[in-house]
Amino acid sequence: MSYVSARRHGLMALVTASLLAITLVPGLAVGPGASTATAVTAPVATKSAVAPAVKKKVVKKSPKTIARELIQKKYKKTHVAQFNCLKKLWHRESGWNVHAGNPSRAYGIPQALPGKKMGAGWRHSATAQIKWGIKYIDGRYGSPCAADRHQRATGWY
Repeated sequence: MSYVSARRHGLMALVTASLLAITLVPGLAVGPGASTATAVTAPVATKSAVAPAVKKKVVKKSPKTIARELIQKKYKKTHVAQFNCLKKLWHRESGWNVHAGNPSRAYGIPQALPGKKMGAGWRHSATAQIKWGIKYIDGRYGSPCAADRHQRATGWY
């Protein structure tokens, strides 16, 4: 096959790659009198000798864990009771579903209306929704237990 024919059929890349794969062993005679045994094909590299970077496992916290930590910081001594009230309240409101909605267009774990008032990342962030919900409850009712009592008495909070 001629050079032009090989080029036309795309074989030049194959020939070039084959020639590049052949390496000479250092210290052996190369030349007119050398045997073909001096040419050795290079080993095919299967994996890099460099160890892969160790990826740190990111543990995703549940919405209840996030809320428990925030309540514990805020309510110190009464955090267990306050978290239990908050857990019951938001279970009735949204089932702790970050994407919960209702016909009046309230959204998220605390059922904010409109949802955008919860701030950046409000659609998918449990943390943003919980922080906003705790701030709302604290400002309006004083504590999660007071908000829970109001919700049970009136059907809303």
